[in-house]
Amino acid sequence: MSFVRAREFLLGTYHDLPNVLFTGSLILGSIMGYLPLVWVSLGLILNGASVAILQGIFSLLFPTWNQVSVASGSTPCEILGLSAGTAGSATTVVAPSHWLSAATFFAVFSIYNSIQVALKPPAAGANQEKIDVRRAFSLSVMVIGVVFLTLVMARGFSGCETWLGSITGVLIGGGLGIGYWYLLDACGTGSIPDVLQVVHSLPPPGGSENIPVICTPPP
Repeated sequence: MSFVRAREFLLGTYHDLPNVLFTGSLILGSIMGYLPLVWVSLGLILNGASVAILQGIFSLLFPTWNQVSVASGSTPCEILGLSAGTAGSATTVVAPSHWLSAATFFAVFSIYNSIQVALKPPAAGANQEKIDVRRAFSLSVMVIGVVFLTLVMARGFSGCETWLGSITGVLIGGGLGIGYWYLLDACGTGSIPDVLQVVHSLPPPGGSENIPVICTPPP
């Protein structure tokens, strides 16, 4: 792949990031039978619906404020959003920002999930080495999530967002990300909504180091 095509691919992925996160989570989660990713995709739907409702309210309350609606036609900036006006003077509602809200939702949910996994109290008799592995992996995920969130925030300097749309989008996405985590936690069976399956991928707690991972014949 040439540098130009690689650059176009990366820019296209960044532009369509909310759609990539949603379709990727839904398709991969469905094909692999990986329910945590499916739940994340449903959370992105909830986030998108919340933003759309607030966009409608903002456009009714402030129909001419340029922090709420901007002229349509800027292809590099246009993603999912409400449009209003006639064909010749159409505008796009940009507050709250769909892009920033969806990307922030995914990033904050992942970061908060990794923090909760790291802080999960160890089971009685758990091997300290396994506890350290869980916490180290969770810390790595949290650092990656923070880097991803930094790249998301760079969207605010692209000229495609208004300050009102950026602030409200980040607040809605971050708030819903944490709130959705607690919703999944409350609806679970006592196990935290470990979207990366850190806890469940570790061997069960116990004092023995020789824990079988496949079916083995009896001695």
